[in-house]
Amino acid sequence: MTAPMMLSDLRARVDLGVAWLDQHHPGWWRTDRPRDGDGGPIDVDNLSMSNTCYCVLGQLLGSFYRATITLDEAVAYGFDAATPAMPEEGEWMAAMRDEFEALTELWSQVIERRRAGVSEP
Repeated sequence: MTAPMMLSDLRARVDLGVAWLDQHHPGWWRTDRPRDGDGGPIDVDNLSMSNTCYCVLGQLLGSFYRATITLDEAVAYGFDAATPAMPEEGEWMAAMRDEFEALTELWSQVIERRRAGVSEP
């Protein structure tokens, strides 16, 4: 389970990602947005931040790797999970899975609020 402190950190990172998308891809959250290369509207039901084709950037641009950001920026903007410093492989994998699941949920919430016309808190 994601600790409350970690969840607030993830929210802050997603907020930075939202601001980046608003600046570089206006209307990114809309279901009627025009296709951007191989990408298109985000399908929240298939959103998976751990998958480079089904994450926010993957769905928008056709691939996570088409975004004009560094991997460090991808983490800072909530598009990717931070690599935890854990000695045991099982713990590392569980931490990454938990973070990706939390990021998927946070991005889904933002997109659904935007689509419903609800202002961000």
